[in-house]
Amino acid sequence: MVKFTGAVPVLTAVDVRADVAFWVGTLGFEEDFVEADFAGVRRGDVHLFISRTEHQIVADNTSAWVEVTDADELFAEWSRVVSTDYADTSGPAMTEVGESPAGREFAVRDPAGNCVHFATGS
Repeated sequence: MVKFTGAVPVLTAVDVRADVAFWVGTLGFEEDFVEADFAGVRRGDVHLFISRTEHQIVADNTSAWVEVTDADELFAEWSRVVSTDYADTSGPAMTEVGESPAGREFAVRDPAGNCVHFATGS
């Protein structure tokens, strides 16, 4: 029987390099590769690809879920460098951490407009 061993969410951005700078410089991911239209970043065993789009509406409607071992600890780390005022759409922001069907989770809106949820299963 085939076993699935991983997946790589693909985020989108009008400016791929600027989005990579946020994931690496602000959130502590490492750069795997960066080209003009496509990039890869990683943290631990999680890889994210970022693909260029010409239309902001694409990034504004792109989302992903990432499982982590401790959403509360990650939220505490990132809340020191990312706004927790998610209603302010002028830049990157995070929701507060809380309960959801996925367990403890919060969402990050990156500079490109992607919404990435980080969840610790219940």
